[in-house]
Amino acid sequence: MRLQISTDYAVRILLYLHENRHEAEPHTAMNISRATRMTYPFFIKIVKLLRKKELVKTVQGRNGGHKLGRPAHEISFYDVFLAIEGEMQINRCFKPEDESCTNGRKEDCEVHKFLRHIQENVLVKSMQEKMISELAYSAEGESEKELILQERIAALELENGLLKLRDRHNQRLYLTPVASCDSAEQTA
Repeated sequence: MRLQISTDYAVRILLYLHENRHEAEPHTAMNISRATRMTYPFFIKIVKLLRKKELVKTVQGRNGGHKLGRPAHEISFYDVFLAIEGEMQINRCFKPEDESCTNGRKEDCEVHKFLRHIQENVLVKSMQEKMISELAYSAEGESEKELILQERIAALELENGLLKLRDRHNQRLYLTPVASCDSAEQTA
């Protein structure tokens, strides 16, 4: 299996928009294509596919341009893969309309089962778990792991003296005891 160059450039576009998300104006197509080192027509082709899957938004008008369709910590590598390449099929016998199992036994073919396992449990799962924000780097070249964690935290709750932290999937990250306000003031 080999990814298309379009997928690579789509990731670069999203990374550019994520890394420059704090600028006031949306980013022009010309600026993004230059910054990502791709031709303008190729950029337009790729961004059209990203817009269709709502990974990128386009703002029309004088101060128009492009921005992320949703936060980068909510866009997986697999979302980009689907937008550019479509459903993953590492073997032709995975296509529902194709009855061409080379072994002649599609449902009980051990090769088919093994390849399906690799596709679903290794490739797709890994791509779904890797968020665009995790691929980004700050201007100094350091990973943005701390920013990613901050972006992923959706809620803080105080329950029976414990601080519950939940991520964007509403999964508990950890519980930590919380000192009362009185004891916190005494130590300050």
